[in-house]
Amino acid sequence: MRILLTILLLTLLPAAKGWELRVGALRTGGAELRAIQVQLTQTQMTVRAASGAVVDLGIKQTSVAWDCTLEQSTETGTACSGSISARSPAWRGTLRISSSSTLNEVIARIGEATLHWQSPAASAAQADARIRLSRIPLSWVQQRLTAAWPDLASLSGFVDADFQLAADADKLSGRLALKDVAFEAQRGDAAAAALQLQGNFSVQLGVRPALQWRVVRPLGQVLLGSVYFELPTAESALEISVVKDERGAWQLPALNWQDGEGLGFKAAAHFDESDRMEVHIIEMSAALDAVSKRYLGTALATAGFEALQLQGQIQASGRFVDGAWRSFDLKLQQVRISDPAERIQVGQLDGALRLDPGNPINSMHWTEASIYKIPLGDGNARWNWSPDTLQLAEPLSIALLGGTLRISSLQRTRVAGHAQWRGAIELDKLDVLNLTTALNWPNFSGSLSGSLPGFRFQAGGFTADGDIQLSVFDGQMRISGLNSERSFGVAPTLGANIELDNLDLKQLSSVLDFGEIEGWLDGEIKGLRMLDWAPIAFDARLRTDTRYPSKKRISQRAVQGLSSVGGGGSVMGNPMMKLVDSFAYAEIGLNCRLADNVCEMGGLDSNGAGYTIVRGAGLPRLTVVGHQHRVDWPVLLSRLQAVSSGQAPVIQ
Repeated sequence: MRILLTILLLTLLPAAKGWELRVGALRTGGAELRAIQVQLTQTQMTVRAASGAVVDLGIKQTSVAWDCTLEQSTETGTACSGSISARSPAWRGTLRISSSSTLNEVIARIGEATLHWQSPAASAAQADARIRLSRIPLSWVQQRLTAAWPDLASLSGFVDADFQLAADADKLSGRLALKDVAFEAQRGDAAAAALQLQGNFSVQLGVRPALQWRVVRPLGQVLLGSVYFELPTAESALEISVVKDERGAWQLPALNWQDGEGLGFKAAAHFDESDRMEVHIIEMSAALDAVSKRYLGTALATAGFEALQLQGQIQASGRFVDGAWRSFDLKLQQVRISDPAERIQVGQLDGALRLDPGNPINSMHWTEASIYKIPLGDGNARWNWSPDTLQLAEPLSIALLGGTLRISSLQRTRVAGHAQWRGAIELDKLDVLNLTTALNWPNFSGSLSGSLPGFRFQAGGFTADGDIQLSVFDGQMRISGLNSERSFGVAPTLGANIELDNLDLKQLSSVLDFGEIEGWLDGEIKGLRMLDWAPIAFDARLRTDTRYPSKKRISQRAVQGLSSVGGGGSVMGNPMMKLVDSFAYAEIGLNCRLADNVCEMGGLDSNGAGYTIVRGAGLPRLTVVGHQHRVDWPVLLSRLQAVSSGQAPVIQ
């Protein structure tokens, strides 16, 4: 820059006549001008350049023009002030260059942006030069940054700086501030707004330049993937160190962040010859209560856990190459998880996960855990972690509801860039009474056993790869096509098909407090769809099994309940009927097809007037007929609730 300044100032020497200077190219540091033409008269000077560039910053200009008026004084020296412009990209501003016996000075203004350069004259004592920048738009260097980060879609903000350039021009130091910075990636997985970063800055110039910047108390909002956070107002500091290696590639030997006692890490990044980036997390420590509040709030809310409370400490280190961890060491100490909605609770979690081919076995131990109020016994899981997969090293058995939950396999892989869990589960003799108590359902006894031979969990969605077989009410239940979305999030959905075979109606009816029915229940519920755990669609067809080996009986209360559900009114008007506590029946059948909040009802058979729900046998012979073919779903639910509570439903 001093060379350029000297040449320009030489042209300001008094001249009796106008003259012209042509230069093919002028280079200084990382700046250059090409095809320069200077014309001078006693009062005016014009400078034209076909092109100009600051190579390191990626700034390129064409048709640069400066027209200035000469000012000469024995006291202040020589100066030239005037307008400066370029054609592509088009801009216009002012430039003043002056020289005295003690000081050379350059002041450039383009819009709100200002550059002010002051340096001692060659005849003055050696001293540092001073550079001040004000409101320099970051958009000027977006092209250079896009070359390093192709996914960068937009960049805005300003640079303010006040630097000292050493007399030997080998070091630049001072204060650097980035103000109102905002950027966004094309894929939307990274963005920032209102960033304010300021602190001490130094640059070592020369063949192997290096820079260091320490930012104290940065402010702003940041989005990284699903993690959105505001930089904390608590005492925090960011340290950045960048050097240029012998190949001319920039390296990042230090990227350190300290957020009070909440989060601290030391990292480094290296670019190899093919520009592949390798990141080293040298050391990271975090207090989960502070980290979850400051950094993870949005990610937890997106997953449906906006009020989740985390406590404890984590420590980690690792190496990240080509979008995947190649080594990682994670330690959890006294981690506690509490969900006010009681979907998940962990009293304490301790352990370590190490991604190390030489020592792949890791372990985690937990106490006082529960899922949806269902208590899980204390447990210890051993994991095998390789760069591509995380999987159970051995089957995991957990005491659950007086029985056993066995996870025979569980594995995490990446599919199309997303994490996916796969596994298989077995249930053995779970106490149904404990289950209903935990879920606040009507209490009934029995045991529950079953298996899920395969499942997948990805992006909050659950899919069963096989059928779930359950033993319940001394019968069998088969669930196929089970799937869910946003399983733990907002407005979760669930879909499935259910088949029932030989369920004991006496046990089932007593649990539902519906009266008493003896027999076996078969049936199917096709196309079940639930939203926020409430049914919105299904096609249910329920029948008693004609193969039941004993007498089939139905109580008065159960008769009244079935009659009210179908809108048939009371069938117990005959005084003789009231003398009998229960009735023999041949078959019971009830259909409900739910769509658009309306249930289309049916039974064993149907005619224009109604449909048969109960077909009696023996004497007195009883038949229950339903007459309402379409019933609003809320109305049907209220009737079922009224029956189970012992009230007489109102049929309108």
